[in-house]
Amino acid sequence: MNEIDKMKDEVEVEIKTPHPLLKIIIILGISFIVLLFCYMRFWSHNIITIKEYPIIEETLSSNWNGFKILHFSDIHFGSTITELDLEQIIEKINLTKADIVLFTGDLFDKNIILSDKNIDDLKKILAHIDANIKKIAICGDNDYLDMELYHDIMNSAGFQILENESTLIYQNGINPILIAGISSMQTQEYDIKKSINREEENIEYRILLSHEPIIIDEVLDENINLILSGHSLGGLIRLPGTNGILKKEYTNNYQIGFFQKNQTKLYVSNGLGSEKYPYRFFNSPSINLYRFYNY
Repeated sequence: MNEIDKMKDEVEVEIKTPHPLLKIIIILGISFIVLLFCYMRFWSHNIITIKEYPIIEETLSSNWNGFKILHFSDIHFGSTITELDLEQIIEKINLTKADIVLFTGDLFDKNIILSDKNIDDLKKILAHIDANIKKIAICGDNDYLDMELYHDIMNSAGFQILENESTLIYQNGINPILIAGISSMQTQEYDIKKSINREEENIEYRILLSHEPIIIDEVLDENINLILSGHSLGGLIRLPGTNGILKKEYTNNYQIGFFQKNQTKLYVSNGLGSEKYPYRFFNSPSINLYRFYNY
């Protein structure tokens, strides 16, 4: 065998026997990708947290101190939320012993067709939500796919639906809090002034429920103290230093958490379900609890 043949054999041997460390790296890389996919697709949807925020308003009467509002949003039932998931969510909601429970829309998902059993289950499960004073809901853009059914389910569950209207909440005193709700901005039928205008002059605080968070840019002159919204789903996929990768329309940079413009505060729920893409990363489903204080 000449020198050239020996060199060919050596090259063939090197090609056929990759370094063991390379095999380990490839196996670990594939395992990491599989585990990451499983986490984003399955496990992350089951880590439901309760986020608690203090609402401090010195102008509020002392009788509102400790008043609790529970806010949840964007179930998108049937996407990643099942009957069992919803039952567990309701258990967490009831543990807060909230005075008011607020839902900011998207019970339905446009890609899911509900069966008769689904509808009956939703009525029964949502009816188990406890509130010391009242349960209130507005409509999300997906809920307009069948408004009659949405009203049927939510009313059966004891929710008052606000559609460009408001209600007054009293707590150990004569000066109420106003809670207003508007139609989804995507319907182009929302009416802010109609929802908040009341003849009462002794209203202490005004809360606006809007499915889409960008409403804050339109109400800065409307004497709204607090806006609660959802719709964004927190951008679903969040990486360090980002504000959510999968941004939906009517959210801009109001993806999750707290914002303030002038005297108007905005809290955006990152929701419970998912839409279109059934993945979450660094963005666990959550329920928001707000406690009021005047000090």
